Amino acid sequence: MSIGFFFNTMYNVVDSFYAGRVSTSALAALALSFPIFFIIIAVSEGIARGSAALIANAIGAKDGEKEKLLSSQVFSLGLLCALALTVIGLNVAAPLFRILGAEGDYFDLAMGYVSPLFIGSGFFLLSSMSNAILLAHGDSRTFGKVLIAGFFLNLILDPWFLYGGFGLPAMGVPGIAWATVSIQAVGGLFLFSRVLRRGYIDIGSIFRKLPKPKIYHEILKQGIPTSFNMMSIALGFFVTTYYLKFYGEVSVAAFGVGTRIEQIALLPAIGLGTAIVSIVGQNNGAGRLDRVRECMSLCVKYGLILILVASVLVFVFAAPLVGIFTNDEEVIKVGANYTRIMAFIQWAYVMGFIYIGFLQAIKRPMYGFVEAVIRKIVLPLGVFYFVVKVLQVDLNGFWFSMVGINVAMTVVTITYARRVLKKMEA
Repeated sequence: MSIGFFFNTMYNVVDSFYAGRVSTSALAALALSFPIFFIIIAVSEGIARGSAALIANAIGAKDGEKEKLLSSQVFSLGLLCALALTVIGLNVAAPLFRILGAEGDYFDLAMGYVSPLFIGSGFFLLSSMSNAILLAHGDSRTFGKVLIAGFFLNLILDPWFLYGGFGLPAMGVPGIAWATVSIQAVGGLFLFSRVLRRGYIDIGSIFRKLPKPKIYHEILKQGIPTSFNMMSIALGFFVTTYYLKFYGEVSVAAFGVGTRIEQIALLPAIGLGTAIVSIVGQNNGAGRLDRVRECMSLCVKYGLILILVASVLVFVFAAPLVGIFTNDEEVIKVGANYTRIMAFIQWAYVMGFIYIGFLQAIKRPMYGFVEAVIRKIVLPLGVFYFVVKVLQVDLNGFWFSMVGINVAMTVVTITYARRVLKKMEA
């Protein structure tokens, strides 16, 4: 999963590269569209992770009927969510872009990019729902391979759809979006075929069985908190960027570059957090709490080893890594300083991924949502205001306030999750 996520990250770099070849407005249009596009990702991934946890628990409990029912209902629910996303997205995107100041060519490029994504949202949901079932059964490799294949396919489709050729007319910036939709369609259908071939669902049951509100409610109860958790990431970036503007554009640019480097360094932790959903979920369903504790111990152990290595590399090579993304010497200097400071708290992110993944696997997803809102929105709003407006600290002081927020919330998360596990064992 970690390797697949790496190629998925590079997938977005390819999109940005080709948009930049068109114009600065095109590149800005992609950046403007990202928070809106992220709604599709948040909904599909949130429901998928919630479904994976429920199905894994049913597998562990050897409740085959519940497993089949959840697996079939998740696709009909995904279809309804896709239709809702398409209708709402196409009607809301334009007003939002205008609120954000998009006009003229800039507005047209943003709408041209985001419209195909909402039209093709069904393929995003198909991919995520299929992966949820595979992940619940312990198969993370198939989705990883799909992400890797998608990256290489994007290298071909992006320029082809953008500039045209071989009988295909040039589509411009919308072509980049249609390339993404096409890759999601291929990947989603492949994953769905795997689910069918392994007998995890009967395709007829998807259409024969009417939607069951009780099952929908169970899936959404697990999935919605995770979706809002992911959406809070975008809101958190907005809050941080708002206060960074008082330190100048260089600080904003440095923060943007630094977070990209952090994202790559944390890929192993994201993979571990994903693995926990199926492994802990199955053993929790089977009542094997000894194996749940063993899984947690192993994930913490290997997570800390992996992030220690990554943190040392990030600290030592901070400046060259930032230099990959920009030639501005001032941005490199500030970005390298930010990256070195944050290298000391990468362990906190790892522990957060692992313990929140554990809570979701035992069907307690609400903590992840509450934790995300407090850590990414509530605390930053209060702490950043205090350090920026009242104390008027320098930029390093601002970075260290971020360190304090993340470490404090990680300690709370570890304490709460361990207490939950002890109560389960008792």
